[in-house]
Amino acid sequence: MWSWAPYYLEIILDDVKIMGRFTDHTVRRVECKRTVDEISDFRLSYNFNITKKEIENKVFNIEYTFTIEYKEDVGLVVVEGALSYKDTPKALKDLSKNWDENTVFQQRLFNLIFRNAVTMVMDLSRHLDLPAPIFFPEIRPDQLE
Repeated sequence: MWSWAPYYLEIILDDVKIMGRFTDHTVRRVECKRTVDEISDFRLSYNFNITKKEIENKVFNIEYTFTIEYKEDVGLVVVEGALSYKDTPKALKDLSKNWDENTVFQQRLFNLIFRNAVTMVMDLSRHLDLPAPIFFPEIRPDQLE
């Protein structure tokens, strides 16, 4: 089981400052597979699916599935995990009630999941000889100083 350190979040909405933090980020399942012998061309597609969100014991618990698809049928990576968000009871209630409108929170959440999942999957993809799940810049010798 993988876990990461807390990630603090500060959101300012309508001049109201909301301060909370992500905690207890754990990965429950990782699937990484390659479906072809030779890779000639591929595109990466990322998908986030929030499978559960609930307030329990003054904590907003979130479960998710994050998928990286190597198109055209080259490979697939699936990461299932969970994390918690801690804040004031009022802030948690507002977050749950206004989930669809709270794009700032969702952006922070998805970026946190993305960074942690991609970092973990980098080594797995290398072992399966899949391309890295993110594109790295190419360095030319004339750029080095």
